[in-house]
Amino acid sequence: MATLEKIRQQKFWLAVLIGGALLAFIIEVGVEAIGRSAGKSVAAKVGNEKIDIMEFSKRVEQDAANDKNQQQYDAAQRNQKVLDEMINEKLLNKEYEKLGIYVTDTELSELTIGKNPAPAIVQFAQQLNAKSPAELYDFITNPGKHGIPDGSVAELRNEWNKMTNEVVKGYKQLKLQNLIAGCMQANDLDRAQMAEDEAMTNVVLFAKQAYSTLPDDQFPVTDEELKAEWMKHQSLFKLDEETRAIHYIAVNIEPSAADIAAAQKIADAAYIALQKGRGIDSVRVLGTVRIDTAKMLQKDMPASVRDLFAGAQIGTTRRDSVMNNHHVMYKLINKEVSLDSVELVSAAVQGDAKTQKSVLDQLNAGKSLDEMRKAFPQKFDANEKAWQRIYNLPDSLKAKIANAAPGVFVTFASGDQGAQYIKVTDKKAPKTFYTVATVSYDAYASTKTSEDLRDKLQNFLNKNKTVKEFTENAAKEGFNAVETMISPSTPQLGMGQFGYGGIKDTRKAIKWAFDNNKGDVSPIFSDNNTMLVAVAIDDIYKEGVMDYNVKEVKELLTTLVRNSKKGDALVQKLQGKANSLDAYAGLMNTQVDTVDVSFGMQNAPKLADDYGVIGRMATAKVGELKGPWKGQNSVYVYQVIKQEKAERQPTKEELDQRYAQTRGAQIFANPRTINGILSKATKVKKQLIDFY
Repeated sequence: MATLEKIRQQKFWLAVLIGGALLAFIIEVGVEAIGRSAGKSVAAKVGNEKIDIMEFSKRVEQDAANDKNQQQYDAAQRNQKVLDEMINEKLLNKEYEKLGIYVTDTELSELTIGKNPAPAIVQFAQQLNAKSPAELYDFITNPGKHGIPDGSVAELRNEWNKMTNEVVKGYKQLKLQNLIAGCMQANDLDRAQMAEDEAMTNVVLFAKQAYSTLPDDQFPVTDEELKAEWMKHQSLFKLDEETRAIHYIAVNIEPSAADIAAAQKIADAAYIALQKGRGIDSVRVLGTVRIDTAKMLQKDMPASVRDLFAGAQIGTTRRDSVMNNHHVMYKLINKEVSLDSVELVSAAVQGDAKTQKSVLDQLNAGKSLDEMRKAFPQKFDANEKAWQRIYNLPDSLKAKIANAAPGVFVTFASGDQGAQYIKVTDKKAPKTFYTVATVSYDAYASTKTSEDLRDKLQNFLNKNKTVKEFTENAAKEGFNAVETMISPSTPQLGMGQFGYGGIKDTRKAIKWAFDNNKGDVSPIFSDNNTMLVAVAIDDIYKEGVMDYNVKEVKELLTTLVRNSKKGDALVQKLQGKANSLDAYAGLMNTQVDTVDVSFGMQNAPKLADDYGVIGRMATAKVGELKGPWKGQNSVYVYQVIKQEKAERQPTKEELDQRYAQTRGAQIFANPRTINGILSKATKVKKQLIDFY
């Protein structure tokens, strides 16, 4: 009954599902019209398999409907997220088939209704007040046994099936991860080598001179040198998708000085109104500010009024300093001493008045809850003793609880078809609750301000119609032309390396960049209500290896070649010119520093993680002056002054774990790496740019 009641209480959930289905239908029609009119219907290709745009659209809507945390994705972010998930599923399913990875019926039963079910299944059951996944499974597969029509649990059964499918997918992936992690294990020689690598730590004094201390113009780089370096590092410059180099201008639609002054007047008027009387009706009639009222304990009040309101009279007000054009003010509306929490047992019964009275009498005669469940099968249910917060209940219900005699069941609510009873077993001392009104107002850009900003950007675009003019003249007109590279899979302009910090709703600008030609300058895009965006296309790089003359590639290659030349020059300058570390440090115009190194260490920040010099320092003999040696970013001279033996030998288990994490297959056994490897092995082509 508790499970059924939980379902009844969540009718809004069904409404969301129905609404989501309707929205999905509407979007499908729109997407289908776009795709069919262009003669395209494929969102992505994974090898010889296709992901149809309609299948993809349904998954996007499902993802939005299932997004319980209401993540703030814009449409393009969600689209890309879902497409990547669908691509990974196809890649993984192919691998499962090759390797014979599957989930047996016995395994599935254990994962869902066994002694140790999957955490997701347990959480799902708990959300519906079921004692266990097995109880929930029995409820949805045998509703007649519980006196429930089969149709009443159809939607719940669908949700169970979805959850089961997710558990199956997760367990298959776990099997694959374990298979990969186990395919390369440490042997005795590996363990001995690792123990030896870490058994001794060298304490090293060193001096280094960074290549940045030498002027670049003294080390020119030729085209032939760049091309030769490019040939050695082509794997660094591989493009899986066509890429476009662009500049873009993003103009924030922010309130002007006049808008800020107007907001100040509205906030001033609101605060004057707030100070009147004991209530907030005089503020409410303004109609332009936001008002939120909440009952809370002192510890939960905003910090700026916490101490003030604790001893203040009703009607006291407080205004905070303005931050980022956000005005906020508070008023103490009421104080009351009220019960906060009580410990109680609750019970419910379905039936007429006679049944209700019989249940109440038997409960108060000492019958246990289990005895009552047996006496009134499928009609009686109860929750065991638990603490409940009641301060926000309506006064009438709160009074029933407050006045209930301890240890006695009383009627909490009743009707023609059933009743609910409570028994209070303990009460916490009453607390003082404060009702606080929060009034806020934000300055926003007026229509005139928005139009002026648009006019300014449009005038700039009218006068600067080439990429050269766009990039060179932006700063003169007060704009910032940002240089970046985008692919068809880029959901937002301005995204960082890990997908953060992008500008919402800029996918249309990206699509424009792929629909137009090198040298073109876009119109203004204003899909983001707080930003105006314009784009200029610098260059187009096809899928494959980027040429060494591409700006970004050329810059990296130039640094590599120039650093190598600087290193050679420094080594030649320093070689044999000193007999001590201090003397070398003087020639380098630097200070002697110290670092502890062992052959097995993974990083050394003082050495800029230059693994070549780390290895040399770890194997050098005590007292020998070594160098100068050319590293990636600096030239080093060093001397081992002592060796320290490890206080304890690592255990076999520790060595096995360390091997797995640093040299073994476990480093490849995480989902992100697996998906990356599989996507390299199978040709993947994303085509969302054709639709969005």
